[in-house]
Amino acid sequence: SKWYAIGAVANSASLVLSTQSMLYAVGLGAGAIPVAAALNWVLKDGLGQVGGILFTSYVNNRFDADPKRWRMVAAIILDLSSFLEAATPLFPALFLPFAALGNAGKNISWLAASATRAGIHMSFARRSNLADLTGKAGSQGVVCSLVGTTLGIALSPLLGSSPYAIIPAIACLSLVHLSCMLKALRFVSLPALNPQSLDTVTTRFIQTNGSEVLRIE
Repeated sequence: SKWYAIGAVANSASLVLSTQSMLYAVGLGAGAIPVAAALNWVLKDGLGQVGGILFTSYVNNRFDADPKRWRMVAAIILDLSSFLEAATPLFPALFLPFAALGNAGKNISWLAASATRAGIHMSFARRSNLADLTGKAGSQGVVCSLVGTTLGIALSPLLGSSPYAIIPAIACLSLVHLSCMLKALRFVSLPALNPQSLDTVTTRFIQTNGSEVLRIE
């Protein structure tokens, strides 16, 4: 939907700005990157990937039970990760833990989003055209990522290297991203009840002595 596209553009721009902050924190803005800084950069990627795998193992099959909720959680985690990365210049001594947590959050978000994608796409496959929908959604994602990256590159020289300018910009982009994601998910109608919906329907059924059954969309 258009809301998902707008949110994806804002998120891609936010990722460009957060990466810019990390590059300044690790020393790229000052010239050549020392060996220790390069090692920290590699370590944060490795630790982040391990964190993503552990999270997926813990959640396991809960993605299928409530894909809309986990898709929103993935979006929130991704934005929090951008904030952590953008804050690394403020705490250079804590670059590795901040960057590793941020990278782990990104991996968790991408894994969660991937795990929920099939269920969400299935809700729109009214004519058994899941493959067609998946292909079109992938194309839309690539275009939105390209537009968002271009926007982030355009904002980069305007904001400079100061985290006090970059963090508020990421906050604005995050607000757009999460608002659009919430609106987009309202168009998703799942064929099965999740635990929260089931509790709502059951409670209402009992309260009305079986005279009313809520329809959950």
